[in-house]
Amino acid sequence: MFLKLKTSFFSRLDVRLTLASTLILLALSLGLCIFFYMRIEYLLEKQLNRILADETHELLDDIAEHKNVIRGCQMFESDVARRKYYQFEFRVLTAEGAVLYQSKRAWKMPFPDQGHKREFSTVHVPGKSMPYRLFERKMTLDEGSDLYVQIATEKRQEKDLLDRFYEHLLLAFPVVLLLSLLCGMMVANKPRKIIKGIARVANRISSQNFQERLPVPPAPDEVQELTLTINSMIDRLEKSFGEIKQFTADVSHELRNPLFALKGTMEVALSEERDSTEYRESMAECLERVNFLIKMVNDLFLISRFEMQKVNLDVTSFNMGEVVRDLHEFFLPMAQEKQLQFICERCDYAVICGDRTRILQLLSNLLDNAIKFTPEGGQVTIMLIKNESGIELQVHDTGIGIPQSALPHIFNRFYQVDSSRSASASGTGLGLQICKRIADAHGGMLSVQTNRDAGVTFTVMLPSQAKG
Repeated sequence: MFLKLKTSFFSRLDVRLTLASTLILLALSLGLCIFFYMRIEYLLEKQLNRILADETHELLDDIAEHKNVIRGCQMFESDVARRKYYQFEFRVLTAEGAVLYQSKRAWKMPFPDQGHKREFSTVHVPGKSMPYRLFERKMTLDEGSDLYVQIATEKRQEKDLLDRFYEHLLLAFPVVLLLSLLCGMMVANKPRKIIKGIARVANRISSQNFQERLPVPPAPDEVQELTLTINSMIDRLEKSFGEIKQFTADVSHELRNPLFALKGTMEVALSEERDSTEYRESMAECLERVNFLIKMVNDLFLISRFEMQKVNLDVTSFNMGEVVRDLHEFFLPMAQEKQLQFICERCDYAVICGDRTRILQLLSNLLDNAIKFTPEGGQVTIMLIKNESGIELQVHDTGIGIPQSALPHIFNRFYQVDSSRSASASGTGLGLQICKRIADAHGGMLSVQTNRDAGVTFTVMLPSQAKG
């Protein structure tokens, strides 16, 4: 049990962040301490070198003042013997290496041979733990003879300072460790609270509950950006689930009536013996309803492919004017049969790049609706206008029109304006949705507005070059 709790504790995000930040801080602190230690050691050694150089100058001044090497060395030795912090040992040699003078304990010093390569060096005295810092300099007397001066002193002061610095570092280490742990916990606690809050909200979200949102922190930082992104994602999920639920309800409603009607027709046909003519009429009615259902399923499949962006446009270059004229000739007999005036008011020459089949499907749906919902004696007008950005197509009718309140919903799936409009002709309520999808896929736009006198006008704006 204890092992499980221990594992659970160290798997927490804030604990891992705290440990990581603490280790990083300790590593940086250790690196800084090593740097400062080496820097202080260098500066102390440089200061000691300067002291040795100054003392050598003083010795040379004493020799020059008394004009005698022995007398000058004696005066210098008596002077440095009174020093409190630094005790100096020295010797003076001739150019041939003969010792002219050396301090009382200089014989114990392992002085290097004269003329060695380095002016400053560190030497270790046998039997002593403390090393010495040594300086050697060549001098020329007034009479022209050369002398070598070697002077050394213990590095005790520097060693004591470095030891105290090291002790202070050891005392500060637990304090730094404790402060880094506390600061790490305080800093890591904020993202832990945010993540726990996200987890709580996510656990409460379901297909029946999409009202939950994360509280947005006031500070404009990455946490606020993450919170806003998650809330935006929940908004999109809520919208998607709403569309799925609405789609399911719409499909269930739209399929139920044709299926019940089909079932009823078949039950009536089988309820009693009938002749072949009646059976053929019943089968024809059933086939008509099945074709209606097939068309609905095909339209839904096409819309779903548009939504998943899996409809590949067969983009070619063609004259839109020819398409409009062909459609006018195709729908003219239907309009005449219904005693409608079908006019192609304007048809500019316009070459565009797009999917000719899909655009033909779009315009056919608009013209078919216009003829369906325009009563006898009415008029349907089609216009093709070329402009700088592309083309503008207008389908104008004097039919029963669309209420202003229904215009925002006219392109929704299965939307039927009212019973009088749907009663005039059967339809799935998917045609305008497909038209809008085709226009959007080409980078265009489909809009509708009511006319002042009667009917509506559908406007299709298409660019010269399809985006697909």
